[in-house]
Amino acid sequence: MKKINLLIATTFAFLSYTSAQESNNLVENPSFEEVAKKIKEAGQIGYAAPWSSATMNPVDLYSADAKNDEFGVPENKYGKEKARTGSNYVGVSFYGYRGRRARTYLQTKLKKPLEAGKSYCVKFFVSMSDMSKFASNNISAHLSKEEINEMNEANLKLEPHVQSITNKIYEQQFLWKPVCTTYEADGGEQFLVIGNFKSDEETLTEKIRLSREFSGRQIYDAYYFIDDVSVIDTEKQQEDCMCDEIAGGQMEVEYKSFGSTPDKSANKKTLYNSDGTVGKEKEGEGAEETAQGEVASKPESGKKSEAAKPFSVATTSIFFDSKKSDPKSAEMKKLEKVADVLSKNAATKIVVIGHYDESESEVSFLGKRRALAVRKALEALGIAEARMKLESDETGNPHPSGQTDKNQRVTFKIQ
Repeated sequence: MKKINLLIATTFAFLSYTSAQESNNLVENPSFEEVAKKIKEAGQIGYAAPWSSATMNPVDLYSADAKNDEFGVPENKYGKEKARTGSNYVGVSFYGYRGRRARTYLQTKLKKPLEAGKSYCVKFFVSMSDMSKFASNNISAHLSKEEINEMNEANLKLEPHVQSITNKIYEQQFLWKPVCTTYEADGGEQFLVIGNFKSDEETLTEKIRLSREFSGRQIYDAYYFIDDVSVIDTEKQQEDCMCDEIAGGQMEVEYKSFGSTPDKSANKKTLYNSDGTVGKEKEGEGAEETAQGEVASKPESGKKSEAAKPFSVATTSIFFDSKKSDPKSAEMKKLEKVADVLSKNAATKIVVIGHYDESESEVSFLGKRRALAVRKALEALGIAEARMKLESDETGNPHPSGQTDKNQRVTFKIQ
């Protein structure tokens, strides 16, 4: 009977502690459990409001209820990891080898602004994905008074307010490790962004050998799962805001078991010099590049050159219905031509630029969504994501015709 009473008392104390921490946490939906729809594809962080992406590279959301197994929990395209709490988490890319895979940045709005002079414990948990080729340092967070909404894919250059004291490389897999710092507020900070805010040259990386538990080709990035994000006033914090190993002590980590012992070789460095490059593609076959930098297809053989009208990617527009982010069905033929030209010009890279009309302003990030939809369509047609950067001109570059429906478009720029 005493044992039962002790168990009840312990359970009650734990639940009371957890409830208090949750009520003091200024981060809404901190473990991504509140999801509007079932996940079908990459980049659907928007389903876990108020979380979003700070740039045009969308953050991935993972859930045990995902319709697509590639974004499931615990098993998904990046390996296997149980959620630290609940059944959901997100995935963020902190480094891409030679820029071939874009970084992503996770952002949320806090429940209320931070108060000047107060100290807050800012914490989140990370676990390196199994299929990543690299581990990195610069696992950081930034607090901002204004929302970060970059309409391109560039790396963010912000001050890292939250990161490990030693800024070490996080190479552990099968582990949830905390990253935290006590942050003294200037006052008014209301947005939290998680990502790598340093250049590739300032980022330390290590190659990681693929565990024997997994098969397939590793992905050339440093990709980490993230769960349980918190910002808590230190006066209300019920534990020390200490995440790094210190002299005379040892930092605790949380191990997630899958019924077998993790392969220790998952944390070993490899010694080979492979850079992950693919076989050289033939360039220029059946295509040409004009002096203006426009990629144009050559006229078909047997036809008079003066009658042929070369297809130019740089002057092509993909149009959309009002307030929609998916291209009109009739525009797919244009996208097929764009993909055909790019496949014949393997060295050519493009910028995909989203636009919208002022009459569509009520739809958030519409230019960004349109550019992303076009890139996904071109990926489905065989064009590598690394060859296509994203930008959004919003309403800043209206169509010369002045027609509303012509502003509802995506354009291309040759790099």
